[in-house]
Amino acid sequence: MKHSTMINRTVTVATVAALPALAPLVAHAAGTQQETSAAPSLWPLILAMLAAAFAIERVLELLWNYTEWILLNSKRMTVTTLVSSAYVKFKSGTSVLLGAIFGVLLAGLFTFHLFAALQPLTLGFLSGVPANWDVALSGVIVGVLAKPVHDLIGVIAGLKGFLSGAAVHQREAAGAAMADGVLKLAQSEAQGMIEVPGMGPTRIAGAYGQDEDGKESTADEKSATDRYIEILHNRTAS
Repeated sequence: MKHSTMINRTVTVATVAALPALAPLVAHAAGTQQETSAAPSLWPLILAMLAAAFAIERVLELLWNYTEWILLNSKRMTVTTLVSSAYVKFKSGTSVLLGAIFGVLLAGLFTFHLFAALQPLTLGFLSGVPANWDVALSGVIVGVLAKPVHDLIGVIAGLKGFLSGAAVHQREAAGAAMADGVLKLAQSEAQGMIEVPGMGPTRIAGAYGQDEDGKESTADEKSATDRYIEILHNRTAS
């Protein structure tokens, strides 16, 4: 019993004596944990930056549309000038510059710290970037991302137009095939008709004079062309 009490006292004294030596390590660990928790999350920040880049791209597109509309209506610029190589280069460079400016403004408004979020992945390589420069560079990156976003939207719009054009072409081809079928059927039906004075076109006996059951068809029955057109109309209308 006395031996156990002596061991407990020895452990207690050793622990108290070691506390001053462990204090710097505990403080360093607490500081590291605080810095890690203070660092922003990377993926939510990237999503926010992409959303900001999309918003900047839409704003720039709206500004250019109104500007070009005003220039065209005021006769200060023609349609040929809008598609010229010099104007396209000027528009692209100006869009990048304005996008960078808007990106810095949005980064300052929403406090984007991209380099601070990348610090855990770079093992402290980006730890020396000041907070102000972090916001400014993050804003420039957001502004530069607006151009690829614009190109991606253009590709999607072009793909949509291609699919719409393909659908229209398919409908036109189907309509042309239907018209050709009706024309050929009418021509083949006309070959079995003869002009009878006082009666008009009359079907020749033996050509279309009998139906599938071998019975004589009456004059009130519809022609094959009319039936074909009616079938196509019913199928396309449904």
